[in-house]
Amino acid sequence: MEGKNLRDKPHHIESGISSVYLCWMEVESVVDTDGLPLIDHLQINRMVPQRRNQHIAGRLCLADLIRKRGLDPSKGNLNLTSDGLRFNDETSDIAVSIAHTENLAIAVLFDGGKRIGIDCEPQNREISEGALQEFCAPEEIQSLVNSPSLLRLHHWMVKEAVGKATGEGMVASRRIHVTSEEALLDTIRYSVHTLPDLILDHRIVIAILHSSSP
Repeated sequence: MEGKNLRDKPHHIESGISSVYLCWMEVESVVDTDGLPLIDHLQINRMVPQRRNQHIAGRLCLADLIRKRGLDPSKGNLNLTSDGLRFNDETSDIAVSIAHTENLAIAVLFDGGKRIGIDCEPQNREISEGALQEFCAPEEIQSLVNSPSLLRLHHWMVKEAVGKATGEGMVASRRIHVTSEEALLDTIRYSVHTLPDLILDHRIVIAILHSSSP
């Protein structure tokens, strides 16, 4: 697929969550970025080619979601805030999030919601004990160190998703307490959703905070 342009490749899927919209695409090589919205050309020109393609693919997915809501992505901006990543134009302030790996890019839009974060990881990714030591609280490490690999991966992905929803990233990871269907950060509860189907052999986790939440 070398040299293939990614403009025509986004796939929209049902999230199973009210007001939450998803779009994904396979990461391939990109030959033309002229006129693409939500792209900082100075930023992408400093990236290595693989990272550049992942970055662009994620923004192509997000731009398509924004168009589906009847908005023009070229007339707005992305801003990282204490409520996570936002798409802003003259009339809109929408919670969005992007994730990507070597092969997959995915974006999510929460229409009317307060915060949202998403993570995607290959289903066979192993989370090492060293990663647990760095990003988990001591009590979590004790319970996870001998746990199945999928449980470790779930914890990792929830922390990634909640970190994106707050704009803090993995800096907040040790303060995020994870269960199967929710996560707690500084007394605020986030609902956690795992997509039932894999996408390109990747698991997808979404963390959301509704406007009515504290």
